[in-house]
Amino acid sequence: MFQQEYYYYMDQSSVCGSSSTSTPPGEELCLVCSDVSTGYHYGTPSCNGCKTFFRRTIMKNQEFTCHYDGNCIVDKSVRCACRHCRFNKCLAVGMRRDAIQQNRDPIGYTKRTRRYPPIKSVDHHSPAISNPGSSGSSVINVVSPEQQTLLQSHVNIVTPQVTSVYDDELFNNLCRVEQYVNPLRHSGYVISKSLVHSILLPSFFNNIEFLKSINMNPVMKDGTRVAVSLDYQTCHEKDWSIMVEWAKTIDVYNKLDVSDQVILLRHSAVTNAALMQCFYTVDKGEGIVVFPNGSYFDRSPDLGRPAGFQRKKVKLLDNLLHPMRQIGLDINEFAAMKGIFFLNPDTDDLSSVEVRNVISEARHKLTDSLFRYMSNKDGPIKAAHKFSKILLFGPSIATMAIEMKEAVLVADFFEQVCFSPLAKELLLGIFNHNRSIEDQNMVTASDYVPNTADGQHQSSMSFVNVTAQL
Repeated sequence: MFQQEYYYYMDQSSVCGSSSTSTPPGEELCLVCSDVSTGYHYGTPSCNGCKTFFRRTIMKNQEFTCHYDGNCIVDKSVRCACRHCRFNKCLAVGMRRDAIQQNRDPIGYTKRTRRYPPIKSVDHHSPAISNPGSSGSSVINVVSPEQQTLLQSHVNIVTPQVTSVYDDELFNNLCRVEQYVNPLRHSGYVISKSLVHSILLPSFFNNIEFLKSINMNPVMKDGTRVAVSLDYQTCHEKDWSIMVEWAKTIDVYNKLDVSDQVILLRHSAVTNAALMQCFYTVDKGEGIVVFPNGSYFDRSPDLGRPAGFQRKKVKLLDNLLHPMRQIGLDINEFAAMKGIFFLNPDTDDLSSVEVRNVISEARHKLTDSLFRYMSNKDGPIKAAHKFSKILLFGPSIATMAIEMKEAVLVADFFEQVCFSPLAKELLLGIFNHNRSIEDQNMVTASDYVPNTADGQHQSSMSFVNVTAQL
């Protein structure tokens, strides 16, 4: 099936044994077979066919035997006839074995990108090139060979960025931010006590001086004691506060009204914290989650907490922790996964259809970017298998969030748990307007300077009008 799809994108004249065609004037040729070059691959101008043949031969450590005198003709019409002579010619024209990096050069199906005229002009200086076409269209329908060569020459320079004709800005930004999340969870960062106060300030993930102050290699505490109620509260509040700062790095989120921003945050309060706790926990064995402060929880019943919280804890271990470890997500895949579940256009109470459409479009772009990243890293077959498992988290996360919110309402009604002001805002939608006015008095018109020591934030924005919307 993959072979048939591969040939669908190939020019029929390039299939082994087909008749040759004239070379378009002004195009550089492949030094191996004299076909049209798609750029410099492994140090030599070459076509996609010879590039892939050379890479596969090296990575699979293949050896070939010539059935003639070892001097067969290798050109685009008969290049598949003798692999021994073709490989020797690859070496003779300068293709380098040491230029192949296994972690960046997965063997797999790649679409043919040559001989097709560009449909529209693209500015190659732009960091992200949008392709509004259908998912079945190839890269070749958007960029010219020259621009494709430029993109290919940069694709292996920086990871994890996905350099392509698609809009991967959101994916790349989330990957950048995620590098700081766990170090920040283990830092002395003082959390904000007000959701509205945090929303209206610039994200400290965009503050270079603040990021420089974070210890990127914190000491991971090793789960030395069982978590008590205070541990659950402080660790959840820190994760919630980080979630707010993380959300403010997402462009589509920043374009929403404050009321819609709060709705997205409240909708993700349970799931976002649970995802972080499962992904970043120190591995102490099956069914154990370790908080950044060194406390941990497992399946053991906690008599000091409501029964609904106990059920949620067990579901988190079964439906999130265990599957995530089985899949083996890297940090970039996790960053995109978090963003996909956060940008949910079906969230209740969003203000309009237009808002849902904007969120949906951003989510689709992020989902596409994630799959391209996984395909580049793991190959299309493994990526499809892994990607499908990520999508299957959706129903489990949605069910867990609903059940946890019900448990929170019951615990609050019967006063089984004393929720903090931030927890009341995120979980119950209870906003203290008097406290927001006090927050306003803390704020000046100075530049925003977050501080890990005293937690003070500065902004010129008013909180009174915002809390009136909530």
